[in-house]
Amino acid sequence: MTTPRPEKPDPKHSGEAGDWTRVLREAAPYLGIGTSLAVTLGVCLGIGYWLDLKLGTRPGGLLAGGLFGLFAAGYNFYKTVMGMSGKR
Repeated sequence: MTTPRPEKPDPKHSGEAGDWTRVLREAAPYLGIGTSLAVTLGVCLGIGYWLDLKLGTRPGGLLAGGLFGLFAAGYNFYKTVMGMSGKR
């Protein structure tokens, strides 16, 4: 006589898969904020460095690009967070 083996729950139909999907949906807007900040600052620093090479104003262009990048990234962050909270 053999004892029946308990069946393992199918992860596709269990509540865990649905919970994971829900968590990803709720976290999705926040996942891109850091990347957006880094790309904005990096592009502005790159433009400032390029201007330094072309105009010979080292380190003025890099500093100006960095400052502009910080303000642009901050503004983008503010806009994103306010858009998520529904305020404008």
